Amino acid sequence: MLQFWWRPLLLLSGLAVASALLAAGADGYTGWFFFALGLLAYLLHHLRQLYRLDRWLAARDRPPLASGGLWGDPLYRLEKMLRVRQADQQRTAADLEQMLEATRHLPDGVVILDQENRITWLNQAAQTLLGLLPARDLGQYLLYLLRQSSFATWLQQEDYAQILQFASPVVPEKTLAMQLVPLPRTQKMLLARDITELARVEAMRRDFVANVSHELRTPITVIVGFLEAFDDMPNPDPAEFRRHIPLMREQTDRIRRLVDDLLTLARLESEAESKDETVDVAALVRRLADEAETMSGGRHQVSLHVDSAARLIGNSQELYSAFANLVSNAVRYTPAGGHIGIHWRREGQGEMVFAVTDTGEGIEPQHIPRLTERFYRVDRGRSRATGGTGLGLAIVKHVLQRHQARLRVDSTLGKGSRFAAVFPADRVIPAAAPAADAGVSPAPL
Repeated sequence: MLQFWWRPLLLLSGLAVASALLAAGADGYTGWFFFALGLLAYLLHHLRQLYRLDRWLAARDRPPLASGGLWGDPLYRLEKMLRVRQADQQRTAADLEQMLEATRHLPDGVVILDQENRITWLNQAAQTLLGLLPARDLGQYLLYLLRQSSFATWLQQEDYAQILQFASPVVPEKTLAMQLVPLPRTQKMLLARDITELARVEAMRRDFVANVSHELRTPITVIVGFLEAFDDMPNPDPAEFRRHIPLMREQTDRIRRLVDDLLTLARLESEAESKDETVDVAALVRRLADEAETMSGGRHQVSLHVDSAARLIGNSQELYSAFANLVSNAVRYTPAGGHIGIHWRREGQGEMVFAVTDTGEGIEPQHIPRLTERFYRVDRGRSRATGGTGLGLAIVKHVLQRHQARLRVDSTLGKGSRFAAVFPADRVIPAAAPAADAGVSPAPL
């Protein structure tokens, strides 16, 4: 700074001394003329520098600004400051663009509103979830576009802590969670999150609790009723007591099966992976065929078809639980005199299939996609009469998912059903030769 003031003072002082010397040697007008001429040249120099500075500031691509003398240091500092600020602005603009690009692709809908609730910006998810279009709706009053009364009341309250559950105007089956976030300059951000899956899971949880309570209430009520009746008897009759024991045992067995199935489902959902081993499926299905004969008590004709000795990489306990559920369902829901077939065969490109066929009543097509839901029953009264818990096919689904397998259901009303567990080739250990059937005579299916 000292140099900045010292140099012009020295220049003006020198000009004044030179003019005084000229004035002393000649007439006074000549000295003042040279002094004025020097000031004019000095002024023109500064005007030229100001012009260069103005042109340089107005230019988009600013070349290096070099100057000597009085203007050198200030122009150098100015150029350096502008370069630093320009670099900062470029970084800020790049960061802002990156943030906007990320916001554009967020799965949640984002709408920026001004203080009058007019749309100033929105991302792609807002178009999908709320049906808003930038070309049409920017600058529009949001409540003109989303006219639901509950949403209008919520938006006008501007309660930033309250979250509104809202049906999507584009896809009414989608449930959205709407939230407001305050922004600077009296703006606010509207967030729309798709919580359809969370709402479905919550509904399933409520239904699950209600179903478990309902399933337990009936047998417990029966048992408690008998116990209260016996307690009210002054002299209980042992024979009468023994006459009701089978029914109480049946209800306690129902509770036990339900609890066992619930524990099995809980274990399948809590364990990340199953402990794999080599499973001899041919031996397993022979065991299941024997158990089906025992469960049937001679009421059905059971046939076993083992067309391969291929084994599986999997958990034998889980596979037994899944296969046993399919077999027991066939026995329970097939009328007396019907046929039940148990199959283990190769299909497709190295896939292995465990299938259970029956000649029962069959299932209507609209019920098939929901069969693996917990407690879903085609006929509730008939399911309870046969002793089902409503969890068997849910267990089957979880076991097959843990083995990268899938359940395939084919059914014809009035003719019967086929439940097939299809295992991928990478779970199959091929056999050297196909195994023979296990002596149970096959029946036509």
